Amino acid sequence: MFTRRHTIVLGAVLLPGLLVAQIQQPAEPAVPSDPLELITGNAQPVQDVSQRAEIINLLLNAHRISNVRAQPYDLKTTFTASGAAASSGLWQLEDMSAGGFYRWTAQGPGYSAVNLQSNRIMYSNQPANSLTLRLLQVREAIFYSEPMVGPRASLRTARSSVNGVDVVCALISHNATSSGQTGGRRWEEEEYCVDPKAGMLMTYSLAPGLYVLYDYSKALQFHGKVIANKFTITQAGQTVVEAQTESVADPPNNPAAFQTAGLNQIGVGPVMSAPWRVRARRPSPGGSAGGTAQMVVLHGVQSPDGQITEVELLASSDASLNESALAAASKWVGSMGQEPEPGATPQSHELLMTVQYLSSQQ
Repeated sequence: MFTRRHTIVLGAVLLPGLLVAQIQQPAEPAVPSDPLELITGNAQPVQDVSQRAEIINLLLNAHRISNVRAQPYDLKTTFTASGAAASSGLWQLEDMSAGGFYRWTAQGPGYSAVNLQSNRIMYSNQPANSLTLRLLQVREAIFYSEPMVGPRASLRTARSSVNGVDVVCALISHNATSSGQTGGRRWEEEEYCVDPKAGMLMTYSLAPGLYVLYDYSKALQFHGKVIANKFTITQAGQTVVEAQTESVADPPNNPAAFQTAGLNQIGVGPVMSAPWRVRARRPSPGGSAGGTAQMVVLHGVQSPDGQITEVELLASSDASLNESALAAASKWVGSMGQEPEPGATPQSHELLMTVQYLSSQQ
């Protein structure tokens, strides 16, 4: 089953055949030079049914091989986070699933949560507040590595290598500005690189400069699954998460672990989702874009109340716009589909926000 991802466009009306003609595509920031950016040359667009089936099967198989959730399990993970004030420090996670119940706990700097899902209802010892950025990133690296490849998703592929292992990489875009392009990676593309011999997902990248690298050198075997013994998350060449799989085993026979006593009923559904993408369009302040549309890429957390927190700058095509974009993000409150329906669990999302500054000529 494909993981659902969201792209939201703000500040513009999407009318077929009108928006592209009226709004110039912005200048993209350069893709950073990073050892984990594995597509540095031409990526080739998928052309036919056979090619599309081949790459989708490769991606789905990589997820199947490492999907710990295919059976009851008890997974323990530790990680050390840095670079985000609300997340920095040592964390301990435990995820447990048995008999229709799902429980996960997180202990970190100034944070302690017990979450239990029973009959689709989420219970927690925490109110419906925001999860921290690094906690979201780690849980996504473990549980949300399955790409969504629907009929409108564009696919490009290339071959590369990481740490001496040959890989096949797929670039996936859910909102491609144009199809059939060659060349290097674009900011709208997610990147998945798989070892085709072992079938394992080696790297995942939500955006250029932001990478998850999986390590199977001491992989854990569990009911025919192969679980990475560790993974790292890097951003702009700096390691922001070092995670270790401590153990994975069958869940203990402990009915008390799945009792809801002492927990608050939060809503129906999980407290987080796969990452969201938001594109906001703004006029260029003071004509600083010089007649050309420009782009600033931000990274952060969208909390259940729609606000963006822990905002980080990933890249920009015009550094003079950085402070304006950061200020806009800090004041922005999501409004398009952000409010949960009655009874639904308020969710947190890792957010990739692209701010497009339009010139006065547009």
